[in-house]
Amino acid sequence: MKPWSEFEEAIKPHLRHVRTYCNYLTASKWESEDLLQETLLRTFKHYRDNGILNHPRSLMYKIARNIQIDAHRRRRAATVPIDEALQLPHYDANYANVRGMLEWMAEHLSPRETEMLLLAEVFDYSYQDIADALQCTVPAVKMVLHRSKSTLRKRGRQPETGVSRSRMGKRRNAAPLPFTVDRWTTALMTGEL
Repeated sequence: MKPWSEFEEAIKPHLRHVRTYCNYLTASKWESEDLLQETLLRTFKHYRDNGILNHPRSLMYKIARNIQIDAHRRRRAATVPIDEALQLPHYDANYANVRGMLEWMAEHLSPRETEMLLLAEVFDYSYQDIADALQCTVPAVKMVLHRSKSTLRKRGRQPETGVSRSRMGKRRNAAPLPFTVDRWTTALMTGEL
């Protein structure tokens, strides 16, 4: 049997458990998949170097945990304490990108559409939670989200045509007041509403 086949047979019964453990250790699905892949690579390297996997699940748990600890240390060394970051959000490297994206959304969506879209897509609110917060119905939330996403897809594909804002229609062109864009920028930068 080839080394890869032996390795695959050794880890296969434990893969579901290790995937669950990676989900537990990380903040998102993508980070979890990256962690799982890196864990499998390092486990295979260990197998290739030693020729045997004693207690594969324990080994993969240990490797995943160590990878996550190393990643946390790297991030901690590169981040600013949250109190300091809250004081100076304009100096964050991502601030301009976040603010620019929100201003672009504000040009194409109403304040209500922008708020619903951010609550649903960024802060993972359920339709019912959005309806409760904005005092509307769940079907209204679904309709607004569908329309907002459709509008942004169309605007994202079309080059600027030089159409004046007055010809775009009043509902779409009613951009949030500056404090609204500021409020959402701060919420996106801090991850809290």
